[in-house]
Amino acid sequence: MSVADHRLVSRAAALCVLVAVAAALWIGPVSAYLALLGAQGGRLDAAQATLARYRVLVQAAPAREDAADPSILLPDGSDAQTVAFLQETLKAAAAAAQVDIQGLQMLPADQLAGAARVAVRLRARGDVAGLDRLLYAIESSRPLLYPDNLQIQASVVPGNAPVALEFQLDVSGFKAGAPS
Repeated sequence: MSVADHRLVSRAAALCVLVAVAAALWIGPVSAYLALLGAQGGRLDAAQATLARYRVLVQAAPAREDAADPSILLPDGSDAQTVAFLQETLKAAAAAAQVDIQGLQMLPADQLAGAARVAVRLRARGDVAGLDRLLYAIESSRPLLYPDNLQIQASVVPGNAPVALEFQLDVSGFKAGAPS
């Protein structure tokens, strides 16, 4: 075997080793990486289809005005008038829920994103069903009212009377504009 044949054989062997290494890389990490890219591409296609559907829905939706829906805001007026309206609303809801109001306290008004928050603290007494009815009445009322900071304490009542609860609840509503 001559030197030229030896070089040809060694080059052929080197080429075979190179092909074997390339095949091993293709079967192992490269094919796994390509499969990962294919899966990510599928997720991207699904996300783009969802985005296209959302864009169609947004374009088909009726235009909304920047002005807030007046049925969800407390009536305009001074803070005292608004708090009086809020108190009367709570008194009516408590009477319908068969809850005894122990006291109502006006809380400081806040300005939040162009709307004034008006709040009162309600202290009352009633049974569990009455509290449930009161919370439902507050949460489903128009204008919208937001119950917050509910604190409940049970009172022991002798006999077979239902358990009386004493509770405190902050109720907030919003009106357009700055506090007056």
